[in-house]
Amino acid sequence: MMELAKLATDPDAIKAIAEKSENLLKSLFGKAFSEFGESIADQVRLRRFKNQIKILERANEYLKDSKIEYKKINLKVLAPLIENASYEEEELLQERWAKLIKNILIKPISLIQQQNAVEILNKISNEEAVLLEYIYRSLASKKAAFEADYQSMRPDLFGGYKNDEKLSLESSVNIYSFSIKELAAKLRIKLDDIETQISNLVALGTLKYVIEVDVTSAEKRSDDPEDNDLDIELDVEDYKNIKLTKMGFIFIELCEK
Repeated sequence: MMELAKLATDPDAIKAIAEKSENLLKSLFGKAFSEFGESIADQVRLRRFKNQIKILERANEYLKDSKIEYKKINLKVLAPLIENASYEEEELLQERWAKLIKNILIKPISLIQQQNAVEILNKISNEEAVLLEYIYRSLASKKAAFEADYQSMRPDLFGGYKNDEKLSLESSVNIYSFSIKELAAKLRIKLDDIETQISNLVALGTLKYVIEVDVTSAEKRSDDPEDNDLDIELDVEDYKNIKLTKMGFIFIELCEK
């Protein structure tokens, strides 16, 4: 955590951020920026710096009671993590950035998973984060309900599940799907809005559409007993149901726990 806090208060790092913001503003507004650009640059720099401090202070609070030795963060993760977090002004997303920092520092996750988590959090809205969290919690509820039903149907002769019977929550992402219409109704979101949110989450690799195929009819083509060909009619449904992906599951656990 020290390297993060030090980076956030490092004059050279702050100067680099300020110069980058100033150059961007100059390229966008040209002469207009020359007249009052310094004031704008100062405001941008101050807001980003405040965002960084808030997020890092929260991450530090989460880590205070942890006895786990912090891992060194790869620069490929650290640089975009600090920069992207500084742009975030939504309080609930700032909270998720703080938890992501904490978990990257203490959890044994791969470099690519760390990079993906930073990229996903940078590209989702607060509403999309809430939707993911709801799906995650619904997944846990479905798993718990299945286990309760399973236990009620079998004699408890061996003290519950065998080790190879109990399904992990992460493994259950491949089993349970969710109706987009039902999600919209339960979360009180317009169908068009939730479909847009889901499209972005699918593009980011956190959700995937489920294609369901039902055989509606299967009939022989002729009365010839030697003709075994069938005329089959299929009902294909897509873009109606979704599943959480493994990366989506990992991302939620990194940003929520």
